[in-house]
Amino acid sequence: MMSRMVNRKSKGFTLIEMLIVIVVIAILALIVIPRLLGAGRKAKEAALRGDLHQLRNAIQQFEADCGDYPSASSQLMTQPAAGTTGGSGIALDVTGWQGPYLRTADNNLPKDPFTDSATTWSYTASTGHVQSGSTLTAINGEAYSTW
Repeated sequence: MMSRMVNRKSKGFTLIEMLIVIVVIAILALIVIPRLLGAGRKAKEAALRGDLHQLRNAIQQFEADCGDYPSASSQLMTQPAAGTTGGSGIALDVTGWQGPYLRTADNNLPKDPFTDSATTWSYTASTGHVQSGSTLTAINGEAYSTW
């Protein structure tokens, strides 16, 4: 009879043991979940920095080849017509065009990771400066549109 009681007690977990396991799992979840949620945003920010770097390099290369900044960011992908003026109003040397200056799968500008559009880049033709068209704020508190 005594051996039956010992076996019954060792077959399962007590309520306290189950509660301790649940609390440990909850604490681990509270630590891990916020880090996982922030990883997606950090990845988008890294993609935005990379896209801005590519766009700015392409604009500088266009300026070096054609004598002025493009009057529209689309000129990075397709050769401007003869007689076209650049962002500063100077006639472009379209014979120097070595584009397309960006290579993307769909032959368009890269998509802004936060607006998910290739047409929302904020481009100032007179200075050749490009920024994100997003109105959101980065993790560090800066607006993406100021990067």
